[in-house]
Amino acid sequence: MTTATKTSAQQTQFAEWVRVHTGDLLRFARNRVKDPAVADDLVQLTFVSAWETLDRFAGDSSPRTWLFAILKHKLADHYRKVYREGIKVSGTETVGDDPSETLFVPNGHWHSDHRPQHEEDVFQEDDENEKLDRALRHCLDALPERWRTVVEMKYLLDKDSDAIREALGLSETNYWQQVHRAKLKLRACIEDRLIRKNH
Repeated sequence: MTTATKTSAQQTQFAEWVRVHTGDLLRFARNRVKDPAVADDLVQLTFVSAWETLDRFAGDSSPRTWLFAILKHKLADHYRKVYREGIKVSGTETVGDDPSETLFVPNGHWHSDHRPQHEEDVFQEDDENEKLDRALRHCLDALPERWRTVVEMKYLLDKDSDAIREALGLSETNYWQQVHRAKLKLRACIEDRLIRKNH
């Protein structure tokens, strides 16, 4: 549907939605993708899609809820594309690296040097949430792109495992390996950043 076929009231209403919801949509997208320009593009695509399907908006939910649902679909499409285009390997890490090999002894228990720290050892200042958020952002960015995509879809977009596996074309085993390895790497990275900064 083009602008010419939209009523004046629809155009005014949509312009108000853009004014009211752009900031929240941008914050949401920028917290979920590395590149702010990509986040901006995804929000723009969200509004384009909403405009094109405005006649299908029945008002069963709020405009905000509807726009966020569209944005989540755009983010999922973005993650699918990133995942299929290849892996970004950081540092000396290779795709086959398994952090669990260095974190656990053969019987499955934590290696003494890698046992989780007690929370009170890590968080002792008032700005603990801000420190954790910065550490998490840094550590997510350091993950290989495929692991990062899986983690963001699972934990930031709240997608269920079956939907992620289907979207990314992963077997169940491969999916859980990526989640497991990413969580181990995130844990080690976050602990390292928080403990190193506290000492």
